[in-house]
Amino acid sequence: MKKSLSILSILLGVAAFAQVDVSASAGTENATYTTVKGAFDAINAGTHQGVINITITASTSETATAALSRSTGTSNFTSVSLKPAANVTATITGAAAGPVLRILGSNVTIDGSNNGTDSRNLSLVNGNVAGSQVIAMGSSDVANPLTNVTVKNTTLINGVKTTGSGIIVSNTAGAQTAGYFNNIRLENNSIQKSYQGIYMIAVSAVGNGLGSVITKNDLSTSGENCNRFLGIYLGGTDGVTVSQNKIGNFENTTNEGKRGMWLAVGTMNTTVSDNVIDNISVNNAGGGSVTGIQIFTNSGAGSAPSANKILRNKISNLSSNGFNSSVTGIGLGGTTIGTVISQNNINNLVGLRTATTVGYGAEAIILTAGTASNTLVSNNFISKVSSFAANTSSANYTGGILVNGGTGYKIYNNSVYLTETQNDGTNKGIPIAFSSTVSTSGAIDLRNNIFVVNLADATIPTFAISVPPVAATYSSIDNNIYYSSGPNLGQTPGGPPAFTDLTGMKSILAGNVNSLQTLPVFTSTTDLHIVQTSANSAIDNKGVSLVDVTVDIDDEARNTATPDIGADEFTVATMAVGEVANKAKIQVYPNPVNDVLTVSSDKKVSNISVYNVGGQLIQQANNANVINLAKLSSGVYFVKTVVEGKTEITKVIKK
Repeated sequence: MKKSLSILSILLGVAAFAQVDVSASAGTENATYTTVKGAFDAINAGTHQGVINITITASTSETATAALSRSTGTSNFTSVSLKPAANVTATITGAAAGPVLRILGSNVTIDGSNNGTDSRNLSLVNGNVAGSQVIAMGSSDVANPLTNVTVKNTTLINGVKTTGSGIIVSNTAGAQTAGYFNNIRLENNSIQKSYQGIYMIAVSAVGNGLGSVITKNDLSTSGENCNRFLGIYLGGTDGVTVSQNKIGNFENTTNEGKRGMWLAVGTMNTTVSDNVIDNISVNNAGGGSVTGIQIFTNSGAGSAPSANKILRNKISNLSSNGFNSSVTGIGLGGTTIGTVISQNNINNLVGLRTATTVGYGAEAIILTAGTASNTLVSNNFISKVSSFAANTSSANYTGGILVNGGTGYKIYNNSVYLTETQNDGTNKGIPIAFSSTVSTSGAIDLRNNIFVVNLADATIPTFAISVPPVAATYSSIDNNIYYSSGPNLGQTPGGPPAFTDLTGMKSILAGNVNSLQTLPVFTSTTDLHIVQTSANSAIDNKGVSLVDVTVDIDDEARNTATPDIGADEFTVATMAVGEVANKAKIQVYPNPVNDVLTVSSDKKVSNISVYNVGGQLIQQANNANVINLAKLSSGVYFVKTVVEGKTEITKVIKK
């Protein structure tokens, strides 16, 4: 009897500490383990086969890397999923310097949610003080690429942020060596305490990396668990989507070139869209630059155009005080071909170093791609860019868009509005909305842009445009709006003296037959939507139709005959004299709006109607001056207000 009780107590003890449940459709159908490594080892040995589900019922301590091998030989699985049990929040802690988990087998899903939503209830922690990876995956076999692996809804915390990655997708060893993979999905993970958050490197080959998605991940943790050097890296991949990630709050004391994202050599057919890159800085007088998105890809596999698209990203609050440092929103280099940089919002970039002699100071977009780059830069909002750079050398600029090498640029419908400079009383930066050092014939097509510098101190030199005095540089230069609050509208460094007005510009650069010299009225210093009032009537419908730009920054369709200049397509309503006299005073705010939109009027508001860009009625409120738009998706809407029989339409941005 005592012996039976003793055996029972041992069995109960094992069950009490079995944190990992495994069920399988073939082989041994059910078993429990104390570690994920134990479960992976059993799968590798063929103990569990077919469709395998691993359920984490409590936290585990892994004494070594848990490695899941490819399904071949003794291992024979169709798919493997790992997730916490319902209502369980658990942590898998690794003790090895290597990754906590190594995934070498295809058709694997790690889902950290315990309830089927996007909650993060599973954490993977590298508990080794020298631990430099959390998850490593990949293949070194061109004939057997890793495929269909998902990691989602999981918190990943590295052991050290001086090296390594939170997630690395590469070769079998999990090194920063190119591998073979496709259909890798990394979604809604929080990646913390990493040198490089997500590092994906493929052997440059057509289709390698195809179908991979990096989306909705949070790499913006602040404090002790902040990341350090780089958010997301791609190299050699073909056909990856990077969208809706949050990147920022990096460690800021190290002298190094920090990047939110880096598209490196061989990266092609990549779409980088709707990401938020915010608050990356260097506070080290010795040096250290900051770049929101760096594109230096050269050609793709088989010398194909890289054809990457950088769309609708928000890049803000980048700064450095490092010696010879630069602050860049989006940087394009290499022999990159076919890049599209469109509908991005870049603001508050600051270079704080007073003694800068080399570098770019601060620039929203820098273009240095090779010959015949076929680069389209369009529909971008650029505001509040400043530094101490005083345009004293060819590589010392501060401002909106800088072309510093290469040809084949189509720069269309951008809105640049600079209202600040760095000024310590002795050193004063010179903000320039558009700069170029290129004089190659036909290198730049510059149309439909707003280039404005508007400082409160009109004595500080500012330039709407600073370019070599070579008219042949422009295949076309027209339908732009220029404005400078300084003594001169623009300059030609090394050439004739600065020109004070549009007439002077035309005499040097030619073109500009339909360009304007005026100051548009924007919604604010950082919201560059055009205020739809009579103050902007002079610039309404003054653009030229371009086949590459069919919508504006908000995806609103462009007027096909007479589009607007700048990134925002707008409409200034005109009224008869009697209508103006009888018009009620109406304000619609806030704009952009998160939830409640208010219509303020000195008369009774009888109706508020909200329409989408296709003209469909979405929502309305009667006899009220507020309407709740919280349930609407982000985008552009038109709000029609009816006040005592008078109608007014306002374009509203829903965040």
